[in-house]
Amino acid sequence: MKKFNYCLGASFSSVSLLLLIVVAELFEPFKNLLKSLFSHHWIGKMVVIAAIFLIAGFSLRKGIFGNDERIAWYSVIITLAVIFLFFAVKNG
Repeated sequence: MKKFNYCLGASFSSVSLLLLIVVAELFEPFKNLLKSLFSHHWIGKMVVIAAIFLIAGFSLRKGIFGNDERIAWYSVIITLAVIFLFFAVKNG
């Protein structure tokens, strides 16, 4: 049985979260779609990200991109920094 790859699941879901946040903030109909489907746009993002985490974790094998742990850390940290900068510039 194939093992779950937490690192690549985290990598793909963090980058996907960044894309969902930026698109929802810049394109109001997308945010409204998430609201109508899941009662709140953040709940919708959570459901989509959880699905991406599970799909990527189960479908990607370890070592496919080299050091999976390092990639996970970098993708999560860079994603958090970009989200912070996005809102700082948007609201600043």
